[in-house]
Amino acid sequence: MLLQFSVANFLSFDQEAVFSMLAATGNEHARHLVQDSPTKGQSILRAAALYGANGAGKSSLVSAMKFAQELIVKGTRGGQSILVMPFKLGSETAHPSKFEFTFQTMGTVYNYGFRADARRVVEEWLFEERKSGERPLFQRTTSEDGTVEVEFGSSFAGKTSKNKQFLEFVAPGTRRNQLFLTEASERNVPAVRDIVRWFDDALVVIPAEVRVKGLEVGLHMFPSRFAFAAEFLKTAGTGIDHINTTEEPFEIDGFNPPLKEDDRQAILQGIAELDSESDIMEAIDPSGRRLLLMKGADGRPVRISMALEHRASNGNLVSFDIAEESDGTQRLINLLPALLMLKGAPEKVVVLDELDRRFHTLLSRRLLQFALNCDDEHFRSQLIFTTHDTNLLDLDLLRRDEIWFVEKDTGGASHLSSLAEYKVRPDLKIEKGYLNGRFGAIPFSGEPQLLGWLSPDDPAPDESVTKPGSVGQ
Repeated sequence: MLLQFSVANFLSFDQEAVFSMLAATGNEHARHLVQDSPTKGQSILRAAALYGANGAGKSSLVSAMKFAQELIVKGTRGGQSILVMPFKLGSETAHPSKFEFTFQTMGTVYNYGFRADARRVVEEWLFEERKSGERPLFQRTTSEDGTVEVEFGSSFAGKTSKNKQFLEFVAPGTRRNQLFLTEASERNVPAVRDIVRWFDDALVVIPAEVRVKGLEVGLHMFPSRFAFAAEFLKTAGTGIDHINTTEEPFEIDGFNPPLKEDDRQAILQGIAELDSESDIMEAIDPSGRRLLLMKGADGRPVRISMALEHRASNGNLVSFDIAEESDGTQRLINLLPALLMLKGAPEKVVVLDELDRRFHTLLSRRLLQFALNCDDEHFRSQLIFTTHDTNLLDLDLLRRDEIWFVEKDTGGASHLSSLAEYKVRPDLKIEKGYLNGRFGAIPFSGEPQLLGWLSPDDPAPDESVTKPGSVGQ
């Protein structure tokens, strides 16, 4: 579970901004909390919503998490620049950017972070939180000339001299543009296995535009997921009555019209690179439909197809391809794996940019209620999302500490604040207060004349708009 994330000097964030999933005081929505967490008695939230005007920095926070995750999991190549994007409107653009996570996995709380610029990882640290306080596992520094030095805590290095010698061999071999955590993982150091697994598997960052690779395969191979997807799409009012998936032998020359030669060779190359039955290859067939290929039981390629069935007026089921569905339905289908993670995985942190993208406000609310509706108070998956949907600003739906605001100052830097920092009455209409600017984080809402778009002789807005029923009067 994510407890806290902080970022500094990255995209729209200048000074360090701290986002926390630790619960504030208050007993509202107790089912939204995980109680048995090793956080000195403080509960952890299972959801958080981030609000702000367009360009305020909501997506920058999501991008910061994604950037750090990919640098940890994928690493860098020798001589490659670190693709960090510092805040460009301040005076410290040459300073390193900072990323820091506090998270819980396998019953232990860790604090991991690093500071980096385009050339090197300047600093890196990993601490383990104990009842007696933080215990250092390793601390890394990189000098200007690229020399990497790592100091190890006793629990990280282990009790045997063999382990210590191996770590002392790995440390100086770490490139200046590579995280030591990544290097240690690639060298199979056991002490980092759970930490890297959390970043690789538990943390799931979903951008605003998402298309799930292999969705059809996941539904085809796991019947429980198939049943869940069909029922959810049906109850969400998409018009989809059933979902069917099929598996059939793939013939490269079975298309009408036939594939272009370049496309044909690319598909054959992709098929040749399928190493196992879990590998998936995607392409587009001549009709514009998604082509999803994998190895069958006999080792030959098979095509997995998905049909979304709507019931016609005569009662018959009619099959639709996913490309024929509305944009909103397509997005909902592509979010199904995330919803399954929130319900079926033991430990997931799903960070979703623009929950309400292409959704009706009632569907956004339904998705959030679905994520929060949990009968097990020890359930450990979390949903963190950005949104513009003010219908969700409801204390009957969310706790005060689950609502966050992102706002830019006059210098263009983003800042974070939580509704828990404001003194509000329990009966306050949060949506109305937010739209009235009480909590900031809203777009400009003044008179158009103040923007300089209209000349002094132009009529006021209400004088230039024809009101309903005024024609012919």
